[in-house]
Amino acid sequence: MELLGVIGNPIAHSLSPAMHQAALKAAGKEGRYLAFLVEPEELGPAVYGAKALGFTGLNVTIPFKEQVLPYLDQLTPEAAAIQSVNTIAFSGGRIIGHSTDGAGFAAAAKHELGYDFSGKTALVVGAGGAARAVVAQLLAEQCRVYITNRTEQRARALLALAGGDTERLAVVPMQRQNLEPIMGRVDVVINTTSVGMAKNKEAAAGHPAELELPIAAELLLPRHLVIDIIYNPKRTLFLETAEKKGCRVQNGVGMLVWQAVKAWEFWWGITPPVDVMYQAVEASLP
Repeated sequence: MELLGVIGNPIAHSLSPAMHQAALKAAGKEGRYLAFLVEPEELGPAVYGAKALGFTGLNVTIPFKEQVLPYLDQLTPEAAAIQSVNTIAFSGGRIIGHSTDGAGFAAAAKHELGYDFSGKTALVVGAGGAARAVVAQLLAEQCRVYITNRTEQRARALLALAGGDTERLAVVPMQRQNLEPIMGRVDVVINTTSVGMAKNKEAAAGHPAELELPIAAELLLPRHLVIDIIYNPKRTLFLETAEKKGCRVQNGVGMLVWQAVKAWEFWWGITPPVDVMYQAVEASLP
């Protein structure tokens, strides 16, 4: 039996178990995929414990995509480039870290929208592990990328992904007056932050001012494709606002599914039943 799981904190909201379990059944694979809540100080023991128990692999989510690196024996080129891991394989006695986020992001846009990022100009909001994967993928597809983040220093750390080439990758402070001059050149706006997640909306109940947008609504133009990698809720306030502005939009369901597809390809070299995975995710969302 294949043993698989996802580790994170929090983790109760994860749709990965439902998605992967449905795919295992449809593919005729005998296996179990479970979610594990891991405390930060127990991250190493959790990874080593999964190896000792004979797990095939793990997925890694917030906040451990970067923190898990010291517990791995090897990184794939994709993971090494961004120093972030969302997929682990236990193979040949080694713990191998990989990142499928970037490839999953691009595959979702191609599958759902027929969208090709090649030669486009993108604004990426955020500078965490997911942002690193998205930016690296966009650069690989010959995009011009702007990054904005509340902590500018963290955004500047991502410049290394372009080898310091500020013609291809530049940091723009998040203030409206700094972003406004570039928006006419931007083709796609991508939110990689947690602003708008269901848990944050619940926390802000009764405090409307806390229901923020990743960037000011006035910056969005009808020409923009707006992607929010959040999948719960399916329509964030950011996407609702973008639609009202006449933008084409995409939520994070596709990225969730396609990064999982790429994980299967990493674990077993096979493509899982994509339609079944979409159906499982959609059925699990409110």
